[in-house]
Amino acid sequence: MQETPRPTVSVDEIESLLSRLPGVMSSRVVVNNWGAIEEIHILSSTDRNPKQMVRDVESSLAARWGITIDHKKVSVAQLTPLSGKAGPSRVKLLNVILTNDTQKGRMSARVVLTKLEEMGVTYEGAAEGANTRYQSCRTVCQAAIAALNQVIEAQNVFVLEDVGTMFLSEREVAVVAVSLVTARGNEELLVGAAPVKGDALEASVKATLDAANRRLGNLQPKRIPEEESDDGAQ
Repeated sequence: MQETPRPTVSVDEIESLLSRLPGVMSSRVVVNNWGAIEEIHILSSTDRNPKQMVRDVESSLAARWGITIDHKKVSVAQLTPLSGKAGPSRVKLLNVILTNDTQKGRMSARVVLTKLEEMGVTYEGAAEGANTRYQSCRTVCQAAIAALNQVIEAQNVFVLEDVGTMFLSEREVAVVAVSLVTARGNEELLVGAAPVKGDALEASVKATLDAANRRLGNLQPKRIPEEESDDGAQ
């Protein structure tokens, strides 16, 4: 009895099928010179777990054409939306801890922050400098910047440019300039302000956060490593 040959399947047909799977935004299939699948790349939303999406790919190919694929050949990249919860919406100040060394004329600062949508998780930065009015303000702002850079992925970085105070409507206001340097080397100047209510140092920190909060929602939050699952799928 003659065996019925397996129908030839094109890359376009496979990619068309995979692109109809839930959560898949696009797909790309790489084959070798003999037409065997070497790699499958999936670009998806964050609606489904990547491991479940790999299972969907395996199941759909097996059910449609009887193709068996090693799960290690399937890679899934997920994109967060540009709006909504793409990044940390805002951060707020929890505490500023100051330590003065009067003998050396130095001071150290620790700034503790939290994200509004993730209360309970804290980010802490530290800095040290001369114990003068201007340098003290720079020191607390540097500590705030160190904490802010723990909130976002390392390919982007906040850099303190300058800090000072000015009077508006006969009220003292702290003003801070912060640069955001992106992975592509682009530099964006952000300016924040906060009224001085008796404490210029705390106002300087709040002005730093005011500047950074203008862009945080568009930056990728730092990922917290997750423990590998023991279910065998990759």
